[in-house]
Amino acid sequence: MLSFKHLIKTLSDFGSYWQRKQNRQILKWNFLLIVVQPVLIFYYKNQLPPQVPLFYSLPWGACQLANQSFLFLLPVFSLLVLLFNTLLATFFNIKSLLLSHILNISSLLFAIFSLFALSQIIFLLI
Repeated sequence: MLSFKHLIKTLSDFGSYWQRKQNRQILKWNFLLIVVQPVLIFYYKNQLPPQVPLFYSLPWGACQLANQSFLFLLPVFSLLVLLFNTLLATFFNIKSLLLSHILNISSLLFAIFSLFALSQIIFLLI
């Protein structure tokens, strides 16, 4: 059972982890890349067709198409990966500093690739 003291310590660890400059910079870049994704979707929404290619792992044709609103899956998954990796990185910071940095950088890479995929889909169609 979680005690109040354990909760305060966990929150304190979380705060001290993001006080490091490198971790803060990675978090800022992550948020910036995640915020840019819905902005791109809203900006080009009127220029996009109702069905967009999204599921490239499926066979070629109509199976790959999805509704425009499915483009929001990319920033949502980026945010979920960021939150999950941030919690894990905070937890592993005490035990393994390298693992916490790998988790932070992997969430940044996920956001970069997600933005790249979204921009490729949008600029392919306009």
